[in-house]
Amino acid sequence: MITEVEKKLGGFHKQAPSAISRALNRAVTTVNSNVKKEVRKEYNIKAKDVSETLQKTRANKSDLRASVTSKGSPVGLDKFKVSPKTINPNRKSPIKIGVKKSSLTKVMGAFVTDINGSKVFKRSGKSRLPVERLFGPSVPQMLGNENVVQVIEEKGQETFQKRLEHEIGRILKKGSG
Repeated sequence: MITEVEKKLGGFHKQAPSAISRALNRAVTTVNSNVKKEVRKEYNIKAKDVSETLQKTRANKSDLRASVTSKGSPVGLDKFKVSPKTINPNRKSPIKIGVKKSSLTKVMGAFVTDINGSKVFKRSGKSRLPVERLFGPSVPQMLGNENVVQVIEEKGQETFQKRLEHEIGRILKKGSG
């Protein structure tokens, strides 16, 4: 790739790493924002909850690597769509939870309670205690969804190619002018 860019730049071939790193950094920024958008198209989760798991690594002239990684543990069901969200100890009907935008599932025996904010729990046995908190998928698992990955990769590649052409044109224009 570097040799192709150097050929296009001709006499300004020494500026190839700068052009590539700038294009990579723009593509990484685009990917970072697209991750939030695409995950939210499939799942009922806030952008903030996705953003907290993302880490962006930028490229520079000496290290032409850039990435967006996501690390995180399973997300509590309370971060998704819960209906009804109100706390009612006398509720007879099961609560419904929508992890994905396309479905709302009844969760038998689950209940909403306020422990440092509303959270979804379920009893472990017949007795009152112990209870366990219910979790959905982690953000990295959501990013593993094929629909999400495909769109993010396509848009990232497209942005990189556009920005690389722009940077090459900018260097050539600056050099000739």
